[in-house]
Amino acid sequence: MKFSFATLVTLGALVFPGTVAQLTANQIVAAINLVTNISQNSNDVLTPLSTSTAGDQVQVTSQTLVNNINMIISNIAADVTAIEATLPFPPEVPGGAIVAALDNFVAVHQAFLATVTGKHSIFAQFQVTAPIAAILRSLEATIDSLGSALINVILDEVDAISANQAKLDVAVGNTLTTYEETCVPSPLYPIVLPVCSGGYSYIPTYWLAEIFHLFLRF
Repeated sequence: MKFSFATLVTLGALVFPGTVAQLTANQIVAAINLVTNISQNSNDVLTPLSTSTAGDQVQVTSQTLVNNINMIISNIAADVTAIEATLPFPPEVPGGAIVAALDNFVAVHQAFLATVTGKHSIFAQFQVTAPIAAILRSLEATIDSLGSALINVILDEVDAISANQAKLDVAVGNTLTTYEETCVPSPLYPIVLPVCSGGYSYIPTYWLAEIFHLFLRF
């Protein structure tokens, strides 16, 4: 089920109303599912971006992406605060439902991050990658805290939570590495995408080769 961002914010207030107290397993599942919905909505918003998108709209979309990731971070941070105030569940309380919700979140979030990675060259062309890289660093730290908090309340699911944590770390790390690259906008965009690397020495030669190949087509 998909919700608007305004609805998701309202649902967030309903998951953890008032002061932080001992959570139930169902409340933790609901909290994880809420963040999953935010990730899915964020993916849906970003997916239509393409090389034919106008520059001003690319800039708007980049800011929307930053805002959406910030919403994910805020919700996870609230979840972590509440979970850390929760005592470990006794053995008779199964953690399977929480792990299932986490499995789903990881799958959805991996897909979202794959989309973010796939749009990198578009954002790089219009030089708006720095704010995205910054928010990804914050996301990386926040996601790490979620895994640790969950392990402390469902001790019998350490392996499953750790495996999911590792998947998230790889996904966020790969996306962050891409957005930390140094990129130079291409004068032939969108036919030739920006060149991104740790240095500039080969870039002019690369562009000259691309220009030459384009001329050969005519």
